[in-house]
Amino acid sequence: MKGGAEGLRVAVGGVVHESSTFMVEYMGTAPLSVFSLHQGDEILAEFTGTNTVTGGYLTACAAQAAEVLPAFHARAEPGPAVDADVYHELEARLLSRLRAAGPCDVVLLDLHGAGVVAPHHSLDVAVLRAVRTLLPEAVLAVTMDLHANVPSELTELADVVSGYHLYPHTDCAERARLAAEIAFASALGAAHPVTHLRRLPMLLPPSPTTEGSPARDLMERVKSAEERPGVLACTVFHGFPYADTEQAATSVVTVTDGDHGLARRCGEDVAGWLDEHRERFRSELIGPEEAVRLARASDAATVVIGDGTDNPGCGATGDSTHLLRALLDVPEPTCFATLWDPETVAVAMAAGVGATLPVRLGGRHGWASGPPIEAVGTVRAITDGAIVQTAMRRGKRTDFGRCVRITVGTTDVIVASERRQVLDSEILRLHGIMPERCRIIGVKSVNHFRAGFAEVADQLLVADAPGPTARRIEDIPRQGPTQALWPMSSRTPQEGLAWT
Repeated sequence: MKGGAEGLRVAVGGVVHESSTFMVEYMGTAPLSVFSLHQGDEILAEFTGTNTVTGGYLTACAAQAAEVLPAFHARAEPGPAVDADVYHELEARLLSRLRAAGPCDVVLLDLHGAGVVAPHHSLDVAVLRAVRTLLPEAVLAVTMDLHANVPSELTELADVVSGYHLYPHTDCAERARLAAEIAFASALGAAHPVTHLRRLPMLLPPSPTTEGSPARDLMERVKSAEERPGVLACTVFHGFPYADTEQAATSVVTVTDGDHGLARRCGEDVAGWLDEHRERFRSELIGPEEAVRLARASDAATVVIGDGTDNPGCGATGDSTHLLRALLDVPEPTCFATLWDPETVAVAMAAGVGATLPVRLGGRHGWASGPPIEAVGTVRAITDGAIVQTAMRRGKRTDFGRCVRITVGTTDVIVASERRQVLDSEILRLHGIMPERCRIIGVKSVNHFRAGFAEVADQLLVADAPGPTARRIEDIPRQGPTQALWPMSSRTPQEGLAWT
């Protein structure tokens, strides 16, 4: 369809948040201040050429000569459910910009799919409902994260639904381009997308699509379905297991060109495979001390350990001390990035580079954060924490806020004033750390670091400690509807927990 969308007016925007209902207890609800906000031409400046959903939309518009109407985009690091007043403010800004843009043929929305407006409402459905009401005739397309929770209303409101295939999510732009191309074809009458949703009574724990993994086999199954004649898009959404809401579940969404039966058959095929192979997705976990022991025993020159339980990318606080404490006992050069601790950043900045002082690191959000680490450290660097990502979300700027590098023994600790997942080594390099010279690197991430550190590390491990965003999701106390899903419940669909 290259050059085939001339004359189409295409609005681009989004509200992106992955919301953990479990984290409200520890962090309160997400305020407006945690969102990065862009509108109008700011969207073009921020996202053009980046490996992001919005970047993919803009690339598709440019390739097919569609007129871009940049509206409003908001994104925050995953965290607790969003305050209701905050959501209404974000919705109002999006709708205001859409009204100002005037008539449009297509709306391309960047949504996560696991957003929650406190206490338990779907943020993503609310956005779609508002946009559909404002623009009832426009073709409405969404691209969502692989961990989206997809209720039936979402697929009824959107004309086109696509999601990532890969975890780490390095295919964001590619999948967004696909959604845009389908939407353009629909607006021009060249395609007639119909959508089938297959929800399963399960939630998958964090499962990377790396070679040899069950999630890789599942992805290949879905990609095969997508290659069938008449199938426009097929996505398996693993679901977000840290949102205890009615929307949370694993699902398969298939979009075909006018063929409801084909869409249903594709969904049933993937659902059947998942039911048969679900036990393969149970995680085998190792604790922080064991992960460090394995790293030290390895022949690898550099080992990177993901702090899997305290991943800000799952909504965690990012100030757990369990893995850091284990690293401090290693007599070889190690580093850790990043610990979310604005108080320590302020103390170190006041002391200045070169100062040696007592520090109190992390452990500020209850039992899951572990006790603070009391130590003596030397301030080695102070930065603004601004980097450009190189793997997942390649080309996109991100801001860790004011940061400090503090050396405690043989361990360099990067302490940040903003809570962020570490996707690649850029935050280390910003602080003068050459990752290839570190024996062991600890990072606040569970799977996304695999893409960003693949060329740096000889071995990748994940460490697990107890916590409200643990990878063994069946161990997390639940009071809501997800306690009836596998693996929290051992019941099968044949035992009364029906697929929808």
